[in-house]
Amino acid sequence: MSLAHAPAAHAAAPSLARWEPLAAALCLAQFSEPFFAAVAQSQGATEPPGYARLAFVPVYAFLAWTIWRDRSRALSAVSAVPLVMGLLALCFASTLWSIDSSATLRRSVWLALNMGFGLYLAWRYDWKALLNVLAASFVVLIAGSFMLGVFAPSVGRMTFEHPGAWSGLWTHKNTLGGIMALGVAIGAGAAIVTPERRKLWIAVSLAAFVLVLLSTSKTALLASLLGLAVIGFCMMIRQGPLAATIASSAVLVTIIAGAGIILLAPDIIVAALGRDLTLTGRTDIWEASARFVEASPWLGYGYYAFWLPDNGPAYWVREAVMWEVSSAHSSWLETALGLGRVGVALFALQLVATAMRGASAAMRADAGLWAPAFLATFALYTLSESHALQANNLFWTIYVAVAARLALDARARKHT
Repeated sequence: MSLAHAPAAHAAAPSLARWEPLAAALCLAQFSEPFFAAVAQSQGATEPPGYARLAFVPVYAFLAWTIWRDRSRALSAVSAVPLVMGLLALCFASTLWSIDSSATLRRSVWLALNMGFGLYLAWRYDWKALLNVLAASFVVLIAGSFMLGVFAPSVGRMTFEHPGAWSGLWTHKNTLGGIMALGVAIGAGAAIVTPERRKLWIAVSLAAFVLVLLSTSKTALLASLLGLAVIGFCMMIRQGPLAATIASSAVLVTIIAGAGIILLAPDIIVAALGRDLTLTGRTDIWEASARFVEASPWLGYGYYAFWLPDNGPAYWVREAVMWEVSSAHSSWLETALGLGRVGVALFALQLVATAMRGASAAMRADAGLWAPAFLATFALYTLSESHALQANNLFWTIYVAVAARLALDARARKHT
């Protein structure tokens, strides 16, 4: 009887292998929470409604199946990134001192599931396959954003705060711009490592760049150009010592010139970005929030808890800036508010370790082009957006995947 069913089992395996990357791409797109924020905003809520979590049931079921199937590889991925796991453990532990324990626990569970999916991407796919999964996910996000922007402009474009700027599947132009900035480099990287699909992935990269322009987000435009520049730099340094010297010299000159302008004439930079010296009010938020970091410096107020209680410390921040701010607009400050200096130190150590692995991979054909580009873009966004350690956040999901994949590569090289 087992022999009779053997051919069917063998036939099913290739079919499953063919469809799994597509399922993974759809799940990844879901982690950017398209539409959910719009639903929450329409109801005046800070979080998506409870029933929105039902849309994640297939994603979590897929994740549970893959973890059970690849138990040993999953454990290997977890052990490869102890600092990432330490951050997650600290989020759960902060329930003990959180000013909103139920919210901290709930968001910690969501964060664990989100990070579990990032680890799945790392243990399941090599760099070429990973880039193809990421690029396929952006096909969905790009197509959906264009459809809303063209056929439902009342939903896909902003009408009040930034009239006419595209927001796509999300509620704010900066969210669309930031996500599509990732898509620019992902499409370019996938086109390089997958010649047989080069035209498709170049089209994805170009479409993502068009959406960056339509979002009018200057930070996203800068991030897009930074990602492409890092890819170009990595390509040049592989051409030999002379090309590497020229590329390194150009980067050094750019850094020195940029630092000089920032120190001597910062108004030129912010004017070019369409901002003012408060970075569109961000410095006001940072100044108002900083004193609360000093009030609870080591462990913070609990993961994701600072901004939730209406009569909590965030009330005074909102009074100071005179608008309903719901995040610190800085990954570093957000981490300090939620997890204190302990959390900031863990995150800094993890980011440095991952950045060093990314830099050392620059000469490798598989990870060397795109991984450093993503890490540069992610590091840029940590300064102005609260992407780090955020549940259901595309930046953090991909970051966990990149960090774990680089760590697994480093372990494999060490053993061989």
